[in-house]
Amino acid sequence: MLRSMYSGISGMKNFQIKLDVIGNNIANVNTYGFKKGRTTFKDLISQQLEGSNAATGSRGGINSKQVGLGATLASIDTIHTTGSTQTTSRLLDLALSGDGFFAVGSIKDISKINMDSPTTLGNNKILGAIDGAMEVNYTRAGNFYLDEKGYLVNAEGLYLIGEAGTKNIPTAAAVSKANDALTAIKSFQSPFKDMDDSLKSLLGKTDRLISSYQDYEEKYNIWLQAGQPASGPEKDDMDTVQNALSQLVADYDTFVTDPASGFNQKFSTFNNAIGNTSTANTLNKAISDYNTVKPITDIVKQITTSLNTLASGTDYPNNAVASGSPLSNEITVLNSLVNTLNGYKLDMNKIGQSVIGFEDSAEALTEPDWTEDLSGQGGLIQIPLTAKSFSISPDGKVSFVNEKGELKLAGQVKVANFANSGGLEKVGGNLFRATSNSGSLDRDNNGIQIDELFTPGSEGTGAILSGTLEMSNVDLSEEFTEMIVAQRGFQSNTKIITTSDEILQELVNLKR
Repeated sequence: MLRSMYSGISGMKNFQIKLDVIGNNIANVNTYGFKKGRTTFKDLISQQLEGSNAATGSRGGINSKQVGLGATLASIDTIHTTGSTQTTSRLLDLALSGDGFFAVGSIKDISKINMDSPTTLGNNKILGAIDGAMEVNYTRAGNFYLDEKGYLVNAEGLYLIGEAGTKNIPTAAAVSKANDALTAIKSFQSPFKDMDDSLKSLLGKTDRLISSYQDYEEKYNIWLQAGQPASGPEKDDMDTVQNALSQLVADYDTFVTDPASGFNQKFSTFNNAIGNTSTANTLNKAISDYNTVKPITDIVKQITTSLNTLASGTDYPNNAVASGSPLSNEITVLNSLVNTLNGYKLDMNKIGQSVIGFEDSAEALTEPDWTEDLSGQGGLIQIPLTAKSFSISPDGKVSFVNEKGELKLAGQVKVANFANSGGLEKVGGNLFRATSNSGSLDRDNNGIQIDELFTPGSEGTGAILSGTLEMSNVDLSEEFTEMIVAQRGFQSNTKIITTSDEILQELVNLKR
């Protein structure tokens, strides 16, 4: 009877463990990528009461007589059946449609990963074996994110490992030249803007001045037709518009010649900036090297004559308007001036477009240049933060559209596959770790290389489904059924103990 009590105890312990596994399964029924557990039992050794006997000439053989001493845990299996997929429409949510695991990891040796740092740019390649640089784990949970540098990471910040894209880093010389050019542009921008604003104001004042001249000419002709009276409405109207015209001419003259903020002064500052040898040489050399726009000095040469004539003050009207003099000459000069100014405005626009175009080119020189090819080396996958859009194909290729609308390749997600996925060890956080019984990815004993990870959809692995997540493979109806079985099994084992106890009580009572 003592044997039966201890057998009952072993059964209770086993069913407690079974309930623990069931509880963990139910707790993770909504955990993405979770794989349920299963418990199996085996019997313990049996006590032999009588051995077996072979058959004799007169009697048959006799089987041995054994009493089992209970049960123990045989295994806790991880069931790697594929869970259902849930559509999320989020591009960085990835599910595998078959076997395989995403490889993720934390950095173990930063010197073996050429990645971006606060002061330098990297090409994202892993130098040497992947597991030499990274602490590699595996997961089926494909909810990934972008960190502050654009690297793909999981919810715990572990980097997604794959094949790095080809990311060309600008040389120090190119960055230095670009920065010099940007400095030159900054020294040019202020006088350019002042000159451009002043030109717009000058055009507006010129248009008003022409309109005023035309009003005066109309009133002047009416006065002539009336016989040039010394007084009267015709004379009053002509005097009114003449006074207004005189005021506009004075205002126009002040605007052009004011020594502090006049048009001539703005032009002089602008011309000095363009004429600065260091600035002009840096801009034009850089434009010739890196851009197809017309050099700034060539544009300036085209307009030098008109600028100098305008700045000399000979092409705007005199302050005095002689009463009775013909006005056609003044209007012709003003119209010519407007044409000159409008032409100059176009040239100013050309200069502005040239500078802006080159500024974009110079800034681009300080940024990495991505290509449409993979690097052939393991590494991290990075999507530039300036990308307009990106996508992930079923074979794991991560493409993006850059600021210029060009399609580039950031890298390719690779997946791991094991000979015995049931031998993987759960380490929490939806992660698995390779063990001696799961099989190793390192088939040639030189560390995990990129060719030992597989392209999704090949070598028996599942393709990637972007915009979906794999749900837990826990079946609640199955778990509740197993819970009932475990509960009844536990109760039955307690009955064995209580029944054995009652019989022992009867034996004790025989003494009375």
